Amino acid sequence: MSRSVGEFMQDFVCPLLGGGGVKVSRPVRPRDFYAMVGELNVISGSPVDVRFLRLQRAQLVVAEPLLPDVDIEEFGLWVGLHNTLALDHPDRESAWARAVKWRNVETVSRTLLTLGQPRDFSEALARHVAVGPFIDLRREDHIISTVDGEERYAGQPLPRRRLRFSSLQQLGAREEIIEWLADRHMPEVERLIQDALWASPLTCLIRPLVAPPGWSALIAAPFLKQRGFARAVANAWAGTSQWIEIGGAVMASMMEPLFGAAAAGAGRGGDAAGRVRETTDDGDGPRALPVGGAIAALPGSSYGAGPREIGAIVGTLIHVHFLKVLELGARLGVAATRRDKPVQMFLALPLLLPRLKVALGEPLPGLDTALGFDGQVARRWTEYLDHLGELIPQPIVENLVATLVPRIVKASSA
Repeated sequence: MSRSVGEFMQDFVCPLLGGGGVKVSRPVRPRDFYAMVGELNVISGSPVDVRFLRLQRAQLVVAEPLLPDVDIEEFGLWVGLHNTLALDHPDRESAWARAVKWRNVETVSRTLLTLGQPRDFSEALARHVAVGPFIDLRREDHIISTVDGEERYAGQPLPRRRLRFSSLQQLGAREEIIEWLADRHMPEVERLIQDALWASPLTCLIRPLVAPPGWSALIAAPFLKQRGFARAVANAWAGTSQWIEIGGAVMASMMEPLFGAAAAGAGRGGDAAGRVRETTDDGDGPRALPVGGAIAALPGSSYGAGPREIGAIVGTLIHVHFLKVLELGARLGVAATRRDKPVQMFLALPLLLPRLKVALGEPLPGLDTALGFDGQVARRWTEYLDHLGELIPQPIVENLVATLVPRIVKASSA
């Protein structure tokens, strides 16, 4: 039975954006999708205004977001995310038993998720509003103990038949919260997760450790011209214990397209730099990774990013160092023993400031004359730079001076 757009919004979109339990039902078929698209003008009449929830979610990124009206592409993104979860449902065979039906669902969902590059920041933000909470989904599993072992009901309540003659205590029932993205998935679901991430460059920039293989921070670099968004990205990177791994992943994703794998050494740092696994041959040959509907750029291609865009990424990464110094969180004891070249390159970035400040500025102008609290911060920052100078091999710094600095400083004479 087909659903109305109001039902789909209430059951799936509203809890996805606003919090709560999302209801995953049968996949939305193409004819149902186009029928619902014709009703998009009644979105504002839903019990909880979806426009308000979109705005509320966007305000977690920037203070005064401007979002476009919901269009067919954004609605298609919601439907594609729903169908991805339907493909991952443990009882999916009860909907359609034939494998061909589910292959059709994957094809349709991929079509809905494979979007071109957003035209502006507001459109990119609207995509992140959907994909961001999707990758943060958590699943509540119910587990009971039996004579044959444990039975797990993934994302579902215990069936009534199990409670007919026994209490929860007798069954040894317990609940377990699972981070959905980190859990194991069917191969087709893994592929669609990658498609969803490709559709949202802001999500990948904010959460680079979950970005799909082949993605580069250069794709989203133009959006860092929005100063509020740049601050949000820096705070997101600095606000996690994995800030060093994030810095290494961002550096590798940028250096490989600009200068090739040799410049980035170990590449993206293996699985630590990207949770989503490489795409495998699914029987029809290996599938090319799309960049907004195109093939991933070859080494040497900068995705159209010039000195200002490259400088924006580097400036944001250096600001992460500064934020960690401010909160006394720049503890590099673990990193000191690493041989991950992208991580070393990230840690070396503040040492490039004497050459980059003409284009990027510097965190604390006038270090020699800073007084009071600024003076304390200045001393900590200087000590931090001295520590980095002892920690980072000189060839790493020289390599960045020769390859990265000219890509940014040119902006000062543009």
